[in-house]
Formats: sequence, C-alpha cells, structure tokens
Amino acid sequence: MEASEHTLQNEAATQSFSQRLLHASYHKAAEFKRHVPSTELIQLLDKATAMLKQEPTLLELTMEADCRVLMVGDTHGQLHDVVHMMELMGPPSQNQMYIFNGDFVDRGAWGVELLALLLSLKLEHRARVHLLRGNHEGSTCTRFYGFKGELDAKYGGPESRAVYAAYKRVFAVLPLAALVHGKTLILHGGLFRYVAPPEPKEQQQGRGKAGSKAKRRRVAAADPLAPLLIGNLSVLRGASKGGVDPDGRGSSAVAADVLWSDPVMDLGLRENELRGVGLTFGPDITQAFLEANDLRLILRSHEGPDARDRREDLPQVLQGYALDHDTPAGRLMTVFSAPDYPQFMSSHETRYNNKGAVAVLSGPTWHEPHMVSFEAARPRPEATAFYEYETYPDTDDELMAEEL
Repeated sequence: MEASEHTLQNEAATQSFSQRLLHASYHKAAEFKRHVPSTELIQLLDKATAMLKQEPTLLELTMEADCRVLMVGDTHGQLHDVVHMMELMGPPSQNQMYIFNGDFVDRGAWGVELLALLLSLKLEHRARVHLLRGNHEGSTCTRFYGFKGELDAKYGGPESRAVYAAYKRVFAVLPLAALVHGKTLILHGGLFRYVAPPEPKEQQQGRGKAGSKAKRRRVAAADPLAPLLIGNLSVLRGASKGGVDPDGRGSSAVAADVLWSDPVMDLGLRENELRGVGLTFGPDITQAFLEANDLRLILRSHEGPDARDRREDLPQVLQGYALDHDTPAGRLMTVFSAPDYPQFMSSHETRYNNKGAVAVLSGPTWHEPHMVSFEAARPRPEATAFYEYETYPDTDDELMAEEL
C-alpha cells in the first residue's frame, strides 16, 4: 500500500508539472518563470542528468511480448503536437514503451517545456521512456536555432545561463542509440565509422600520469589516417556519448556520425561534405551493416520535409516517414514526428503541411513497424520565433560547414 501511495503521489506531481508547462505555453515568454521557477527546473534537470549518466551509449532493450514500442522522431519544440500525439497513442505504461529519437529543441517555440516534459516522464517511467540524443542537443545548434534565445526570453540574465548549463549537462549524457530485441536499431542520424577499440589495460600500465589518464577514459578515438570503414555494434557500445558538442574529432567521432550522418542512394561510404560532419552511406553499406550485426531494421530521423525538399535521391516525409533503403537484408527508414514543420517559415515560402508519424514496433518480430501518421494540433498558441529564420541559414549542414 505504501509503494502504491508513493507511486500515486509521484504521478500526481508529474501531472501537475506537465499541466503547468502546458499552461505556461499559452502566455508570454517573459511570464514563464512565474509558472516554472528556475530553481525547480534545474533540480529536475540535475535529477535527469544523474539518471541518464547511468545509461550506456547503446541501450539494449527487451520487453514482454504484449508490450509495444513507440519510436518518435524529431519534435523540435512543438510541445502541443507531442501532447496531441501522446493523447492519440496513450501514455507510457507496462504495455507501452516510448523511445524519443532526439531533436527535442530548436526551431519551435516551446523547447524548454517540451524537453522538461519528456525528462519528467523519464524520471517517472524510467524503464518505459527513453530519450536518445539528436544533433540539436548540443551547444552549437542551440546557440543559433532558437533554444538559447528561448531560455534568455523565458528566464534572462544569470537564471538563463544557469538553466542553459543544466540543459547542456543533460545533452552530454543522453544515450546515442537503442537496440530493440536485437533486431531494430534506432539512432538519430545514421551509421558510423569503425574506430579501433582502446588499448587493453595491461598495455596502458607503466606509462606514468599520461597512461593513467588514458586508462581512466578508455574510449575509442578515431585515427584520421585510418581508412574509412563502417562500424558495428561493438564500436557503438564502446563509444563516448560525445560530450557537450560532438564535432567529429577524437573520441567524439562515432557520436558525431550517429547524430549527423545521412543515407544516400549512391553506393559507398563517404565523409558528409554537405554537412561538414558525419558520413553519407548508400544502400550497400546499410545492407552490409544489417548482415554483419544480425539486424533487420534501422530507424532514424534527422530530416524533415524542408531537408527532403532539397534532395532528389530520397522520398519526401510528408506523411511523417519514408523508406530510404530497402535491401535483401532489411530496411532503413526515416521517421519525423513534427507535423506542420517548421513552425516558423519565411513569408515567401509555402508551408509543407506535413504530418508527423510514430513507428510502432511489436512482437514477435520487432522489425516490422506499423506507421501511425497524425496531424498538427490546431490552433497553436501565438508565439514568437527565437532565431532569425527569415535571414539565417535554415539548414543544419550550412551551420556546421560554417562552424567547422
């Protein structure tokens, strides 16, 4: 009885917090801290950081036969669409697991509320809610695509800096990928390069302070002179989560690939010259990766209708998903869960009016997704953009090319 009462109290507290977040989204940004004080938000973020820090880079998930897995793609601060989606699909429960595949913040007006909501759900449903990192969960993108500006507008001054620092601590410990029943791999951007494993402990002994430091890290780092080869699940298991801002250098190479890579229809594996970070990989690479790791399906996100509008080789995601690679070994699909995206567009651009989608995995196979498309929640509350969407480059690849 005491355990049940404790659970009910926790659920009531989470519900109250989510209601305050939703209520705050209908008010001006400057009023947000009246609804959610910075001290309360930082406390939640620090609790989530402590929990996420314990999780590995690759989550290896198994669940009961009657439990289904809902994979959610990019949500980009579109709080009300996520709430609407969860009303349609149902809450996390013993029979339903959520995996949110990154890009929770930037572009949309309610990234603060959205990520806080998901983290509160994670704290309440540790085994049934999983958050993976996207390329926007870092300091570079959030400085330019709205999240830092959103925090400045909602808290301002020292409070904003403190909350931003707490969010960045969360970013740095988010897992990079999830493996569902050994058959489906979920990750934000795409496949990643092979890096040699760290040296065995015995080879690091007797090196003094430098050797001791390397022993503590024991994470694989990319050799810039090594040939470019596709990685495997063992590489992913041993990879660093990338730190605050994975840039592809040193031990962040695998993390940067996972967050930034893109599938293409050209055969082979190459550096991603368009984005300036990550890789591009063709269907032959997807097939080889699936076969080598005994997988049947890869689910990724990372590209919305604006990104696909500039590509001729892969299909659009106007229903919230696309089949990118269909190989004898299995498939690679893109899932995008922010409908009517982006929230803010230049006056001369035509809106995509895209739907969002959720990929539903269930037993016994766990690699045959049922796609559920959904419309945007309307009307959206009035909001102001927190980045210069009219004049600033609207693609992440342009930003990263400038930064690097």
